[in-house]
Amino acid sequence: MAPGKDDAHMLEAENKRLRTLFQLCHTLARPEIDLAERLRNCVKGLAKLSKAEKCSLMLVEQGRLEVRAATNNGVVGMNIPLEQMAISTEVVRSGVPVYLKDIADSPFAQVARAADGSSYRTGSVISLPLKDEGVVVGVLNLSDKVGQPHFDQDDLEIASAMADQVAALINFSALHSRLGQAYQDLGETQRAKQELMHMIFHDMKAPLTAIKEALGLLSRDQNMSPSQKGRYLSLAELDAELLWRRITNLMDLNRMESGQMPVRPQPLALCGLAEETIARLSIVAEAHSVKLNMEADTEPEIMADEDLVERILANILINAMKFSSPDAGGGGTVSVRLGADDRFAVIEVMDDGPGVDPELGENAFERYAHGSLKGSSGLGLYFCRRAAWLLGGEVVYRNQPGGGACFTISLPLEGAA
Repeated sequence: MAPGKDDAHMLEAENKRLRTLFQLCHTLARPEIDLAERLRNCVKGLAKLSKAEKCSLMLVEQGRLEVRAATNNGVVGMNIPLEQMAISTEVVRSGVPVYLKDIADSPFAQVARAADGSSYRTGSVISLPLKDEGVVVGVLNLSDKVGQPHFDQDDLEIASAMADQVAALINFSALHSRLGQAYQDLGETQRAKQELMHMIFHDMKAPLTAIKEALGLLSRDQNMSPSQKGRYLSLAELDAELLWRRITNLMDLNRMESGQMPVRPQPLALCGLAEETIARLSIVAEAHSVKLNMEADTEPEIMADEDLVERILANILINAMKFSSPDAGGGGTVSVRLGADDRFAVIEVMDDGPGVDPELGENAFERYAHGSLKGSSGLGLYFCRRAAWLLGGEVVYRNQPGGGACFTISLPLEGAA
């Protein structure tokens, strides 16, 4: 029997539906289009497939249903708590479709459709669960059948079949986007790691190069005077000191953050330790043409790890001397003042450099933070604060009204509660 006109019409309609579904699959699978745009195209295609005037796609997001795409762009981004009574939340709770021939003649007559303030031409609605491995992850809403007073059972069956396909496509599309973002994040992390390693190796290379050049000059120039030899040896010693501090800071930070840093507290006379540290760094002060001053209001006794205290103070002093150097625009003076309150010994290190960049602020104590001077590993202040915390103390700073910065080290007094 030859097919009739009705059969031909149905076949043509089915072909159109399949073409639209194919286009929908193609759209969702295109990685060069962001997920939001793919979902916008998805709801347009779904509205066409289901012959609905309006279509919206809602996804479960942290206890709420959020409209991620809709033919009515004004409702995109609106959301509703899952515990609130609405057609869409009922679909999430029950996991079964809701078909309303007319909202006015249904249990939802007094409930507005979730997150969609648009009016209904007919009040006919189909709301379908989107499931991923049996779990409802979203809701597909269709309303007002084109050219008809309401949706019928055939429409519900077709829409339900579409929802199953749409859920798989959307989850695939979202997964693809997440994977793409993960690869992008991984690439950025790898680049950041490479830049970090380059920075660290560059920081290590600078003092090593200076040591190599100084030792080379000493070995090649046989006519060098004793004073010149002493100068080059001092410079080599300075760079070796800086290199050693950068390496040990980096190594010990890893131990601090993993909770494996050993602390060996002992009674310490802070004035004596500060004087020894300043004397040891006199070569650094000479290299930067900086004068170091120290005064003590009291002679505090602390119970702390001597090595860590010395390294905190030395790191801050070296920074202060760099910024106070006339070559860096500083005034050439660094002052150290010791004092105490009821619980803490206090060391203030004051320089006459430009001060801490206000835009840097407290970020000066973050890992790999850099000030205006080049050649910094960005670990010194981060190490100082972490080490002070380990000892029960703190390191803070303030910019001085007349210029320069004042870094304050606070450490618990011996026997302080």
